[in-house]
Amino acid sequence: MKRKVKTITTSQGVCKVRLVPWIRVNENYVWLFSFGCGKSKRQLNDWLNKRPNKRAKKLSNQLSGISGLLPHGFAIRQLRAWIQELKEGDSIFFACESKEKLKQFDAYAKWFTRHEAKNWYINEEFLLFQYIKPPCTTQNLDHPPASED
Repeated sequence: MKRKVKTITTSQGVCKVRLVPWIRVNENYVWLFSFGCGKSKRQLNDWLNKRPNKRAKKLSNQLSGISGLLPHGFAIRQLRAWIQELKEGDSIFFACESKEKLKQFDAYAKWFTRHEAKNWYINEEFLLFQYIKPPCTTQNLDHPPASED
């Protein structure tokens, strides 16, 4: 799979979510998920690519950018859609990267524990969330598999 990027435009600016392959482990990948909101696509690209300029630093000093709850809902919906496309055994890391990391972590920790699947692991030491896609079971559990003779 290739990296995935989705962008929406709001009345206050631009919101962008990104899923990037980070590490390949055997046949699976570890993906990094990130999102931000800013005044322009250029500002978001500078921040996502960690460029050392004024545009990127200004966005790094905000919790989620200039918008309220809209980007968070957009990011969660897009994350759910991308989880469906993952292969079995792939994992996603979602790190809190804002200026107020603890505040962002607390907000998402409440969301993930209340609304998301049990496959999310919350790491309080590093302030990140991890999802591992479980293997798909297509066998009927009522009947044991047929033995091969």
